[in-house]
Amino acid sequence: MIGTQSSGQGHETSFAQVAGEWLGVPIEKINVVYGDTDIVEVGGGSHSGRSMRMAGTVIVLACDELIEKGKVIASHIFGRPIAEVEFMEGVFSLSHSNRTIDIFELARQAEAGNLPDGISGSLSVKKQNEMHTQVFPNGCHVCEIEVDPQTGFSSISKYVAVDDVGRAINPLIVDGQTHGGIVQGVGQAMWEQIYVDPTSGQPLTGSLMDYAMPRADQFPNFITELNEVPSPTNPLGIKAGGEGGTTPALALIINAIVDALHPFGVVDISMPATPYAVWQAIQNAGRKSPE
Repeated sequence: MIGTQSSGQGHETSFAQVAGEWLGVPIEKINVVYGDTDIVEVGGGSHSGRSMRMAGTVIVLACDELIEKGKVIASHIFGRPIAEVEFMEGVFSLSHSNRTIDIFELARQAEAGNLPDGISGSLSVKKQNEMHTQVFPNGCHVCEIEVDPQTGFSSISKYVAVDDVGRAINPLIVDGQTHGGIVQGVGQAMWEQIYVDPTSGQPLTGSLMDYAMPRADQFPNFITELNEVPSPTNPLGIKAGGEGGTTPALALIINAIVDALHPFGVVDISMPATPYAVWQAIQNAGRKSPE
């Protein structure tokens, strides 16, 4: 049970991967519960590229504590000192013997009350953790844009992104977030605009009939790669992946459009660089393109 809320990032998969890997149990045995305030007592939300880094770390810390608690219970069941109990791949074993008990059977015996003195409840732990050390994801994005000077219409013909998110727990999910982030950033740079009538104060982009959301047919197939350099600030080496696509897209798109318009004397253009804004920038520059 975890206190960070998924809004499409696939937390239930990535978190299960971390818990399954750390405990050595199949991922299909992990059930991630979030968003239910009857069950999850505390949570810090999901924002600022923090969920995998924060939740992944606290999952690892909780798993380590769970294993240590399990060793105490296994020691009681085996009737041997805790120093002789080992844990690997979801199984507690007694060194120098063939005696073993898997983590699920251990949990069942704990639920039945087979617990040593000083251990209460069951094979469960609660863990909270605060992280104040920053991480620094980074990368490089490059795009190619074609601009029609007659209409101001701009089209992206190629987009390449290389991102360092630290260790990628699930590269497929990170890739999906990169795609979504790019589209969100490009939307802000090229189309999305809240426009209010300056005389009446009436919003003129009050619905998706008028507000220009980006669409799939406005983009080429992205070329994306990961350059994984683990962060030293947390046990999983995670940086952040949720905002890597969005952050560079704004400057990237505007710089590409301005570069295309350089022959016309355009040196700057404000977001969003809509076709009209691009056409108007060309007219205002007042310089004909060289032959």
